[in-house]
Amino acid sequence: MYEDNVMTDFFRIQLLTIILTIYGLFYADNSSYLLCVAGLLMIIFTVENLSEERNIFIELLKILFITLCCIISKGFLVFLLYGKLEYKKMGVMFPSIFFLIYKFISNRNTFFDILPVTIVQIAVLMGFSLIIWYVKKLLDKYIEYRNQITASMCKSAVNEMTERKLNRVLLAQSNIIERNARLEERENISRNIHNSVGHTITAASMALDAASVLWEVSPDKAIDKVNTANERIQTGLESIRHAVRVLDAEAENISIDDFKLELEAIIDNFTMDTDIKVYFDFEILSKDVQIPHEHTEFMTGAVEELLTNGVRHGNADCFTLCLLADSSHIKVTVTDNGKSDFDGKNSVLRIEEGFGLKKIIKYIEKTGGSTEFKNENGFRAEMTIPLE
Repeated sequence: MYEDNVMTDFFRIQLLTIILTIYGLFYADNSSYLLCVAGLLMIIFTVENLSEERNIFIELLKILFITLCCIISKGFLVFLLYGKLEYKKMGVMFPSIFFLIYKFISNRNTFFDILPVTIVQIAVLMGFSLIIWYVKKLLDKYIEYRNQITASMCKSAVNEMTERKLNRVLLAQSNIIERNARLEERENISRNIHNSVGHTITAASMALDAASVLWEVSPDKAIDKVNTANERIQTGLESIRHAVRVLDAEAENISIDDFKLELEAIIDNFTMDTDIKVYFDFEILSKDVQIPHEHTEFMTGAVEELLTNGVRHGNADCFTLCLLADSSHIKVTVTDNGKSDFDGKNSVLRIEEGFGLKKIIKYIEKTGGSTEFKNENGFRAEMTIPLE
């Protein structure tokens, strides 16, 4: 914007100098001198335009060559060049002032005789100076208006580009969020299917193994075991349908008493399937505890997983299930008397290899809870989930 104003002023000064030089040629006694001085003056204007700071030497040269032009040409309108000194608002008066001084010095004896004509010439100079000043102001306003429009267009273009970029970023973030939601949904489905279906299939398999052993000895008991296996398989299929249908929906909270009943039902089913005793100990410090359905669904699946693993991997025949709940968290602990090889040295490897334990740890860490697994005279799993 500043460069445009500077270049416009430069071309205006050069054009005015050319016009006044042509005018002065009609009055000059020696046209070649006037042309040389005017050419040098235009060079000075060019150097001044290229200079970034005002230079006193250039200012003095400019005054000198303007004065020479005025003296050589003898045309009073050439004094308009003094207006280009542009010393604040005084610039519009400089042509008239310098012309009056020139007339007084060059016509000291007859100054009062030519005073009327001089006054008319001064008035003409003042009029032209005001016109040039006004035209300059109009051009400056036009350039400023044009620059404002250009800046506004550039700003609009930048804003549009920024908006497009922001929309692309938001779209990419939306796609990432959607993708993460799908991955989390898959993770939840796989975990719930494993927790809810794995133990039922294991129980059905154990019932069928028992039926094959009892078939020749006690056909009635064998048939009961087969029926039990069939019930377990039906329960597993229903769990799959339930996990796929309602997993991603936000469920209502479940009271701590209902959660306790769910754990008791798991213990009853496990005892019925395996004839293994499970001791249930609970301590509920607040009756108003409400647990999100997702947490209870996970915890029941995790308890089933730990009971099944205790029999399968540790040959445990006795379990203790503890439930501790208050207004801020719930803690479930499962302990067995199995002979697992799980210890501090291979715990990381066992957890990585064990699909169930890895899923338990991942879910509880996501909720901000904690897990602890030990194997001291039996395997012990402790799971704590904070409640909002």
